[in-house]
This record gives sequence, structure tokens and C-alpha cells, in this order.
Amino acid sequence: MKKIFLCSTLIFLTIFAHTQEVSDTDELHPVTGFPIIKEAPFIVFNEGITISNVTRIQKQNDRSNFVFDDFMIGAYLSFTTFNMKPIDSTVRIAIFYPLNSAFNSVLQEPKQVLRYAFDLFAGPIFKTDMWNYVRINFAPGLHFLYQMSDRFNYFNLGAGIQLGLELPLSKHWTILINGFASLDNGNFGSNNNIEPYDITYEFQLDLGFRYSKKAINKFSYIF
Repeated sequence: MKKIFLCSTLIFLTIFAHTQEVSDTDELHPVTGFPIIKEAPFIVFNEGITISNVTRIQKQNDRSNFVFDDFMIGAYLSFTTFNMKPIDSTVRIAIFYPLNSAFNSVLQEPKQVLRYAFDLFAGPIFKTDMWNYVRINFAPGLHFLYQMSDRFNYFNLGAGIQLGLELPLSKHWTILINGFASLDNGNFGSNNNIEPYDITYEFQLDLGFRYSKKAINKFSYIF
């Protein structure tokens, strides 16, 4: 009994000392009594222009592979979380207009003007603080593309990787440069039964900016 009482006393004193330490260092909420979260989670919005190239390949045994390329230009809007535990995340939405299409590097004349594409990417984002004036972000995630073309309505679904640079221009303004690559299953659309593809991948390049009053740049090019 004495050993149990002694152990219980030591545990109680340890918990009490830890509580006193938290109370002394952290400011407590007057209603809940819990420590106040000083760095509350918030969301920032990013926007800019983007270009994309989608490649679809049909493998051939007796000749060169059939390669279909679509080059598109558009605009994107994304949001990124800050101070979200245990990890931040990002969601990116882009709308494209196909400028040209090529078959085995030969440009194809479009048959209709109304052509567009919708792109979605979402995943966790890992932020680095290696340099004060150049910050690097890395985000793996899920990728989805809907594209209406002259021939088919494409639905691509797969995995993507986004690698970005943040250049702090001023206290509230940040220049964003992002590169994106994905490997997709390109046979969810109307091409599935007529013209299925063996390989489908996409590359994108973004140039954008962010203005935020909460995500302040402690170091910037313009003071």
C-alpha cells in the first residue's frame, strides 16, 4: 500500500507541476480554461495564369506510336491552409482553352470553336523555410481533368505532383511560380470504347500571385 501511495503521489505531483508550467507560459481562455491558440488556422487564395500540355499515347506494334498532344492556356484559382494541424493542404481549380492539337507532331485544324477544359488538383502541401527570400512548396495529390475536344469528351483521373516557389515581393504580396505533372488514366471518357489510350500524362506551368493580410512576409524584396 505504501508503494502504491508513493507512486500515486509522484504521478499527481508531476501532473500538477506540468499544469502549473502550462498555466504560467500559455494564456488561458477565460471561458473554456484551455490555452489560447495564438496561431489560428486560416486560408489564403492564390490566382494567376497557367499553361498546360496533355499527351495521350496509343502504343503500336508495327509502327510508331500514336501520340496526341493538346496545348492549352487558362487561369487558375487555388486556396492553401496555414497553421492547420497536423498538415496543411491545397486545392487548385483551373479552366483552360485548347489553343492547338497535334497528332504525331502535326497540327490538326479545329472543327469547332467551343472547346474548353476543367482541371482540379487537391492534396497535402509541405512547406520549407530553407531560405527567407525563396520558399519551396511540395504537394502530392489527386488530379482530375475534364476536356471537351473536337473528337471526344475526356475524363482523366490520376495522381499529380506540384512543386512551387514563393517569392515574397512585399509584406502582403507574394509571386508564385508552380510546376505540375500528373500521370492519369485517360479512358473514363467517350474515347474509352473507340480510342483508348495506353499512357496519359500532363504538364502545367503557373505564374500567379497572392495578396494576404494574414500570411505576412517577414522578409521581402520591397520593404
